[in-house]
Amino acid sequence: HARGVPGAHVVVPLAKGASVAQELLLDAAHLALHHSNLKGQPRGEVSYLLRKHLRKVKGAPGAVTYSQERTFQLRVQPDRLARLLRSES
Repeated sequence: HARGVPGAHVVVPLAKGASVAQELLLDAAHLALHHSNLKGQPRGEVSYLLRKHLRKVKGAPGAVTYSQERTFQLRVQPDRLARLLRSES
């Protein structure tokens, strides 16, 4: 999820006990930034966490609360984003 702004959550299914590959994490981060209010910006901060640390907020559709997130700064790679957007079609 793009940190600090409204946007989409990108879910990466993992086998129990598995960790996400760095390239897959970068792909997911690019999609999260693109589908947020940071769309078109050259960089942004992205948060990620395990699904078990994500909870819906009762009475607030679309709102979530989370813990144990990790964050990193992503510099958008236009070629990577273009490849990902082509594959969505």
